[in-house]
Amino acid sequence: MQEEDDEGELEGYADLHNGNDDYVDTGLFVDDNGHALGPHRKKTRPAFFSRSTDAAERAARRTQVCESETFLLDEENEYLHGSSSRVPGTFGRRNRGKGKKGEPLPAYHKKVSADLDSDDELIMKMREKGFSDKQISDKLAKDGRIRYDQKSISTRIARIRLAQCEHVDYLLEEGYKEWQYDDDVLLLQAYELANIELNYEIERIRAWRFRKVSEYMRRLNQDAIFSAKACTSRYQALMDGTAKIPSELDDDPEARFAEMEAYRMEREQIREAERQEKEEKCALQRKIKDESRLRNAQKAEEAATRQKEMMNKRAEKAMKRAAQSQLKAQRARENESNRKIQLERIKAEKAAEEVARVQKRKKMNRNTTLTVSRVDSFKSVNADTPDPRSYLSIEDLQTLCSERSLSTMGRSTSEFVQRLRDADDQYSLNDIKNVCRSRGLNTAGNKVQLKYNLALAIAKKFTSFNQNRARENKNANENENQGKCADTGMDVGGDGDEKFEGAFSE
Repeated sequence: MQEEDDEGELEGYADLHNGNDDYVDTGLFVDDNGHALGPHRKKTRPAFFSRSTDAAERAARRTQVCESETFLLDEENEYLHGSSSRVPGTFGRRNRGKGKKGEPLPAYHKKVSADLDSDDELIMKMREKGFSDKQISDKLAKDGRIRYDQKSISTRIARIRLAQCEHVDYLLEEGYKEWQYDDDVLLLQAYELANIELNYEIERIRAWRFRKVSEYMRRLNQDAIFSAKACTSRYQALMDGTAKIPSELDDDPEARFAEMEAYRMEREQIREAERQEKEEKCALQRKIKDESRLRNAQKAEEAATRQKEMMNKRAEKAMKRAAQSQLKAQRARENESNRKIQLERIKAEKAAEEVARVQKRKKMNRNTTLTVSRVDSFKSVNADTPDPRSYLSIEDLQTLCSERSLSTMGRSTSEFVQRLRDADDQYSLNDIKNVCRSRGLNTAGNKVQLKYNLALAIAKKFTSFNQNRARENKNANENENQGKCADTGMDVGGDGDEKFEGAFSE
């Protein structure tokens, strides 16, 4: 009933200020004898209309907030409970169901009790250690405990403390608990601290008293516009008995008027002096500011001049560096062209020296360079064809054996020739082709033909080969009836020499 009366009174107050914008409660109408005749409604809208409306709305919102699950402690230490407009545990969301399998249950499955379970004990310990509501909620969800919204942690802690206090009251009433000496000491200390905070709140509210006085004076009479400071000083003067009566009610009004006029003149002189002093002070400050502004302008101009000089110096240095860079680039191009010319000259000199060296080597080489003409002359060569090195002398054969690191001991030509043939047999076909290719010989033919071709080219470098072959050919011409030479196995007739000379020509 009390809550309904308060709400009705609040709604009436709100309707009075908000329901009708044309009428505002300006207080009670008072007659000449001081009797209240009733509410005085006047069609007006004072300056504090919006402020009063906002105050009424805030009061209405606070009343709605107080309907939540909280408690108030009056002077007789009684707990006043307020009924909640929400379904317990839904946090305003009525469609909130139970958690799914494996998820923590919602908070409304837990009942507030003085006997703390593990979840409530964890909540109380974390709050004592200074953890926030969100941290406590996250910890409970992480551990798979009851799921609390972070906005309900503080409310649950307050309800738990309330339940604990009620449980302690029951223990005290039933004789299961009694006050201890330490509890009495804490009680006195807590009372002093609470009294300090209460006095502070009282003084803070008392500081608003004359603001309300000024407001209600204007409500009672819209022409009575006095500030809280003026109301405070006048009220204290009235209480102390030092307040001056109005001039019209004084025994000597003219003297009071003259006194007031003199006081006003004195105040005008004081204000004039203060104004002149203020103007002089402002002029001095303006002069100081102008001088400071002038100094700053001079400093800025000097700084700009220095910066301009520095920029000019930097530009000159940059131009010098650019000129030096161009000069260096030109010198680099000239050096590059000179290096190219010098390199070409060196290459030409080296080529000329190489040509001269080759020509000199050719002049100093006594051996004759053979050039391959055709290979059809060696098609008849086989394993039974005599070795061309058999025409060489023993000294030349010893030279060949020495070059090939073979033994130079022996007395007959056939012995040295067989030693060289045995050394040739140790080479493969590819090795013999490589040797023929390095000597400028034709590499066409089988291994026997290539060995014969190579032996003939080596033998022709010695003079004894030509001498012995010429003597052999001469004897062959004398024995023309025989047809073929037994040593070479070739015709020694009119074209006998042509077959040797055609294969290798100088």
